[in-house]
Amino acid sequence: MWRRPPGALMAGMGALAVACGSAPSTFHPQGTNPTGAGGVAGPAASGLAQTSSQKVTWPPFGHDVHIIMPAWLPTDHSQVPAVITAKNFLLAFLYAEYRGNQDHRWTTYVAGPVSGALRSDLAKPDVTTQSFAGTIRFSQMNAFPDPSLAGAVDVSECFSNAHATNVDLRSGQPVPDRTPPDQHYYRNTDVVARDLSGRWHVVSVDPVIYYPQAKECKA
Repeated sequence: MWRRPPGALMAGMGALAVACGSAPSTFHPQGTNPTGAGGVAGPAASGLAQTSSQKVTWPPFGHDVHIIMPAWLPTDHSQVPAVITAKNFLLAFLYAEYRGNQDHRWTTYVAGPVSGALRSDLAKPDVTTQSFAGTIRFSQMNAFPDPSLAGAVDVSECFSNAHATNVDLRSGQPVPDRTPPDQHYYRNTDVVARDLSGRWHVVSVDPVIYYPQAKECKA
């Protein structure tokens, strides 16, 4: 048995996983998100006041967590709402893991069968007993038309949790890391499409590509 890395579920239907579970007795994963160099780290969001097409919404991660998200947006303005939706989904899903599957804001950014798959991942026992601390870095973002779904945009990014640590959700104590080193780095791709009302949602998540296949993700 090897420990699933922080954020592993995000990698696509079973590849993202960290932080989930029943209400902790002594450890309380909550707070505000500090600024991190090399990207945009914003203040806590009081709720989902903004739609996915307007701005990046930051969940209230605790002071022990740094989430680094690139400020990058595509030059093709028609793709900007899709990229912001993907960023919001990534942040919200991480927060669901961080809070022990007690926060469901990520569902705002998801539609279709992928919702059930992600719910199943969040409900797994190896997810529901842990939170995380440290730095999660997103980098090397890109956006391009999806090759099979007309009008959809693929948003890809590198993910690294090499500087994060899983902790027991109840005690806050570190959990031994048995993750293969290369699996701390991977490229993730979310397929983002508009519904009939014009609102963008993540509708699919491609299988992740780990380092060294995704060489750019360990740069």
